[in-house]
Amino acid sequence: MMRVKKSNQHVKHLPKSPLAELLGWIGAAAILSDYALLSLNLISGNSVMYHLIFIVGCAGLAVVTFRHRAFQSVVVNTIFVLLGFVAIIRIVFFA
Repeated sequence: MMRVKKSNQHVKHLPKSPLAELLGWIGAAAILSDYALLSLNLISGNSVMYHLIFIVGCAGLAVVTFRHRAFQSVVVNTIFVLLGFVAIIRIVFFA
């Protein structure tokens, strides 16, 4: 019977960065706060403030997920940041 060797070729994380971790926590708090404000009808989904908070949140999560090499999440959060900017441009210039 042939033995299969285990490979140690896992994706390596970058060294811990307190700044990246802090940005990740700020991002998570921003997104949760943004959703709570929207759900409680304290902020409009068509407001610049809503989208700014969302951009900050997604950018923070994109930084920390990049550091942890979770590239799917990096892509999703980067796209959310871009969509947030598009929404702000539409609100400011076309509303």
